[in-house]
Amino acid sequence: MKHFYIYFLALICSITANAQELIPLHKDSVLKRVDELKALVDEKYWPTFNAPEYALEMNYYEEGPFRMHLVQEGSDGKPRMECSSPEITFKTIPSVTSYEEWYAMLIHECFHGFQYKKFPQFWEKMVEAYPQDFYASDSLKALKENYSWYREILNQENELLTQMYQSSEKAEVHLLWNKFMPLRNERLRLTKEKLGIDIERFYLITEAMEGSARYIEFCLYKDLGISDKADWMTNLDGDSYYYASGFYMILILEKFGMEFKDQLFCKFYTLTELMNDLLNTPIK
Repeated sequence: MKHFYIYFLALICSITANAQELIPLHKDSVLKRVDELKALVDEKYWPTFNAPEYALEMNYYEEGPFRMHLVQEGSDGKPRMECSSPEITFKTIPSVTSYEEWYAMLIHECFHGFQYKKFPQFWEKMVEAYPQDFYASDSLKALKENYSWYREILNQENELLTQMYQSSEKAEVHLLWNKFMPLRNERLRLTKEKLGIDIERFYLITEAMEGSARYIEFCLYKDLGISDKADWMTNLDGDSYYYASGFYMILILEKFGMEFKDQLFCKFYTLTELMNDLLNTPIK
């Protein structure tokens, strides 16, 4: 009887928590919390992220279709955030089940606005590198899905990257990196040779852009107490494999004490450049 009571009490608490979670939050309280999290990221994870000069206009929608993306429109070309409420997001993306996940998702997108406003030259490099005739049917996701040779080389890269992430020895990481880069270069070369698509610069810049935004999202998962739900972020086998590879590289750079946050997007435009720099620099 005692065990039944404990189970019943736990069930009631769970139902109560879920009921509270489904109560819509007022727009003002949501946006206030967003500002608090931006300040937290600035203080703990990426300095200047919350600086006033990089503030991002935000359009918050409590009805209509789902929106969660950065846009650059208008005569001034300034970016703004198009953002649906948590409640719309829950209905549209069933995998997002909590306000904490929603906040982390939003800050990920806001980080792109920070990249755009603080490092406009980085975005110019991205535009310049965008492959000619690179249609949706030939997206990075589709390349993996449609071509076995692309997928096989990528799997080898990912295995080496996983080993680098797991290693605590810089010398071992260096050896693994020297195996990784020829494979990476071969995959990019074959994409150009076989398909006539030059993705080299575009791929590496996209990896840096999305990998760093995922890093910010992961840091918030830790601070918001939901890091146990973050396994998908390191899924190198998923469609967004270049998000995960960029994220892994940032974790490796961080593990070995590389001061990269003031260099990425300005001195260096790719994480592979930073990794090369790390592996030619003594550990502090």
